[in-house]
Amino acid sequence: MNAKSTGKRNTKVLQSKSNKGMIITVVALIAVAVVVLGGVVWMAQRGGEANPITFGETADERIEITDTGVIALGEPAAPAIQIWEDFNCPGCASFEAQYGPLLAEAVDAGDLRVEYHMVDFQNRASTSGEYSTRAIAAIQCVAAKDTLPVFQEVKDAFYVNQPAGQGGDLSASDLAGLAESAGANADSVECISNVETNGGMDKASDTAQNAQRSIREVTSQVATPTVAFEGEVVQLDDPTWLQNIIA
Repeated sequence: MNAKSTGKRNTKVLQSKSNKGMIITVVALIAVAVVVLGGVVWMAQRGGEANPITFGETADERIEITDTGVIALGEPAAPAIQIWEDFNCPGCASFEAQYGPLLAEAVDAGDLRVEYHMVDFQNRASTSGEYSTRAIAAIQCVAAKDTLPVFQEVKDAFYVNQPAGQGGDLSASDLAGLAESAGANADSVECISNVETNGGMDKASDTAQNAQRSIREVTSQVATPTVAFEGEVVQLDDPTWLQNIIA
């Protein structure tokens, strides 16, 4: 009787220890799951807020982003021109190929200030319907977080690699890759990669709307590219227009 009783008691003790072990294991697994889930939520929130753009704050003092999203390059005291462009506009790509290096040289020399007003008229030509806006957001990332020479290189890369034909498109990841290849730093690249979630697209859309309003203040013939100096549209068919402004 005593042996049997002892055996039963031992069995109960073993079962009790086993149950406690299972409870501890389950609690530990739940704790791990909570930690993992919390980490996933935190990463998702962090990714959505990664490197947002704040107008008025730039890494290079030669670059300014106004509260309306205009990207201004060069010395404030230099003669200033305004350029309205669309990153999905073939004519803008041709303009940049011809005059981009000359404008960059004049800005670097302190002879010219260039104010870029970016529009998104050509969104409709992209598959996503928002490529022009996305490209504005991407270049604003670079303007805010990188140097003037890098900004020039990235801008050129975006035009050289402009989506081909009706329905062409580039994702935020594509634009981030182009920027990185052109020398953009890690902050710029991360900002571009997250423009869909860090508020960049909303700021770019507002920028484009502001640019559409401002271009109508200088001309009724709204088109891109348009260049203005001292409130007047520059005749780009005059090959000396840039020299005349600098002089």
